[in-house]
Amino acid sequence: MASLAGCSKRLRKIVSDSDGDKTAATGTVTTENDPLSNASVTAYRNGSEIAQTTTDVDGSYDISLGSFPAWVRFDHQEYNSVTRALSPGSTRNITLESGEGAVSLAFGGDAMFGRRYYEPRDDPLRYYYRLQPSDRRDSHDRLLNSVSPLLGDADITSINLETPLTTSEWRHPSKTFVFTSHPVAAAAMANAGIDYAALANTHAFDALTPGLEETVTALDEAEVAHSGAGLEPSTAISPAVLERDGVTVGFVSATTTAGRQYDRDWAADETTATYTVDRDGETLTVQDRAGVAEATPETIRAGVQAATERADVVVTQIHGGEEYQRTPTQELQDLADTAIAAGSDLVVNHHPHVSGGLETRDGALIAWSMGNLFFDQNLWTTYRSFVLQVTVTPNGIQSARAEPILIEGYAPRGVTGPLRNRLTWELAGLSDSSFTIADDTLTYQPSVERPPQEQLTLDGGIQRRVRGWITDSDDSVQVGRERFITGSFDDHDVDSDAYEGTLWRYGRESRNSDQPIGQNDSGGIELVRVRANENRALLSPWNRLPVSNEEFTLSGTYRTNADGELRLLVSWYDDTSGSSFQSQETSLAPTEREWANFSVELERPVDATHIDVFLFLSPPDGVNVLRAAFDSLSLVEWEPADVKGGRQFDTIRGPSGATIRTIPVDGEVRWQ
Repeated sequence: MASLAGCSKRLRKIVSDSDGDKTAATGTVTTENDPLSNASVTAYRNGSEIAQTTTDVDGSYDISLGSFPAWVRFDHQEYNSVTRALSPGSTRNITLESGEGAVSLAFGGDAMFGRRYYEPRDDPLRYYYRLQPSDRRDSHDRLLNSVSPLLGDADITSINLETPLTTSEWRHPSKTFVFTSHPVAAAAMANAGIDYAALANTHAFDALTPGLEETVTALDEAEVAHSGAGLEPSTAISPAVLERDGVTVGFVSATTTAGRQYDRDWAADETTATYTVDRDGETLTVQDRAGVAEATPETIRAGVQAATERADVVVTQIHGGEEYQRTPTQELQDLADTAIAAGSDLVVNHHPHVSGGLETRDGALIAWSMGNLFFDQNLWTTYRSFVLQVTVTPNGIQSARAEPILIEGYAPRGVTGPLRNRLTWELAGLSDSSFTIADDTLTYQPSVERPPQEQLTLDGGIQRRVRGWITDSDDSVQVGRERFITGSFDDHDVDSDAYEGTLWRYGRESRNSDQPIGQNDSGGIELVRVRANENRALLSPWNRLPVSNEEFTLSGTYRTNADGELRLLVSWYDDTSGSSFQSQETSLAPTEREWANFSVELERPVDATHIDVFLFLSPPDGVNVLRAAFDSLSLVEWEPADVKGGRQFDTIRGPSGATIRTIPVDGEVRWQ
């Protein structure tokens, strides 16, 4: 492959609220069916307030967001607040619930602040967030501020803190991968609105007892509650109890990943045994009693029963399941059932690093995997996540909803528009029927009557979902999923980067425009080469994508300004790293400044587990400057013929006249 050095003409431009025209988000705030006047509506970006207004007598609001999406909080002293990611020009109606006798909870996924957050960038075509040792506290604050309006919205916000907060050099002797983060993270967490940290996980004991002690001290000083680890087994399984407005909530934390497969595990055991660790001529004696609470039926029952004696509402957090798998293992399901039978109202799980579905069992709510929130992983499946928002009373679950999150360069972002829809529908496809989509949000609605099915007749060819999901289809119809979730290059994430090409690799070179350059005012992206360049410009997804099915359709639109060499390369791999074992390359013809379409049918080779796609633009020969713009890049993975429907499928193809059965969403079914 040719050298990838050199830059494209696609910007990563930092914008301020003074840039461009101001565009408003509008809508109505209600309490069920009644308009709510004098509700506060506040917009935030990067943790800072950018606009504020109040609703009028009709409950209407009109708030300027500047040119790009923002977090918007809707608040009233008599009701629980709601925070949503909104786009300029959007209309969103918001319903606020009574706050009397209720507590709002928010749950984020796995969090750590070490390793690649400090490493130099090894890929000039890919941006990611770095923590600065010389500016450590502020750089932690900036990272957490990306979602602090959402985290600070709840009465109690919880994360899984999968790292010790320590400066200790001691490390667990059995582990290949160890994480540590600086203690300053605790204060930054508290400042962002995080109130509780689950510690029973794979990495909380990575720095042994010195690291655990420093973690506990840092969290206590920042007034962040915690449970799940301790110097004694009884401390590790003891619940943390928090009180808000007279309602108490108990948090139990336990893990199935306690290292029993190693010579030295990190479970807090009932024993008087010790072991020693040597480092640079020093010796540390470690009590086997110290460590994390191991998730067994016995410890789960003990922790939950202790919590029920002290709290009105009980949350059990289990660190378990299989990494990078969205469906729960049988062990995790059995432990969740044990927690519910013992009295847990919510079971919130983590460890797989990918988001799993939501479910209700015996009146309790289960989140099978929260995915990542702050993490430094470079795997495609780990970039989609969510924050679970739940309102509870002593009588149980009042409401729940999932706010989708996209992790870009190790920083979580709120999402809007089609990107929000894709993440929401994917999570809906993993969740049970007690959760449905309302106002582009996956919402707990167990008692809402489901609308009847509607039959649609296809026009023929490929059609994509706008509203509604497929329950069944004719034998001649094939269902699929879009794998390039940001292929339009539109600006749908909450940050101050203008059309930055989210989750795409390319040269980021500043230019004087922050306007869309795609077809029909879509975002688009552009590669540029001049005669002086020696290397090809490159556009490709952030990482290779995992694949499992046999058939794919790769398509998009593009245009060039002159004759030149523009090539499309598809490579197949048998792992997340290493060289490809099979590739196919295609030339894309010049278009003389007109938009043109391309489409390639692909078949997965035997043993291929991942795919990557590359667009290469060579330096010009007959002109001084060669440009290639791209839009609507799409990779659809088609399901086998026996799969007839599901909420997660957003693409269909079939002959004209074929039919599908669908369920309306927000009263509408539309595919185009």
